[in-house]
Amino acid sequence: MKHLAVVIVMILVWLNGLIWLGKQVDPSVKYQSQVEYKYARYCAGCHGNNGEGNGRIGRFKRLDPADLTDNSLWQMHSDEQLLDSINAGKNDMPAFHYYLNDEEQRAILDYIKEMFRP
Repeated sequence: MKHLAVVIVMILVWLNGLIWLGKQVDPSVKYQSQVEYKYARYCAGCHGNNGEGNGRIGRFKRLDPADLTDNSLWQMHSDEQLLDSINAGKNDMPAFHYYLNDEEQRAILDYIKEMFRP
């Protein structure tokens, strides 16, 4: 009976630790807003945290990811063209219409323009 009590206490301590750890590694608590979190989740892997096209996944792509801080990108493409790239994908960039609705895509484009556009 004594061993059973020890095992139960150990399980409760272990579960409590897992719950605490889950709260610590939740990536959504690291970011100021949902759109910042979604940029980090869906875009930063290729475009980088600073939008310079140097993300950890982007270096393995056939084509270099767009540098979102490059003024020529913003001069050559309208918002609708950029939204179409987010929605349907382009070259090595995947389509995000599976993960983000139109409103979320627009919010990410607005976030990118505010943060990275020169």
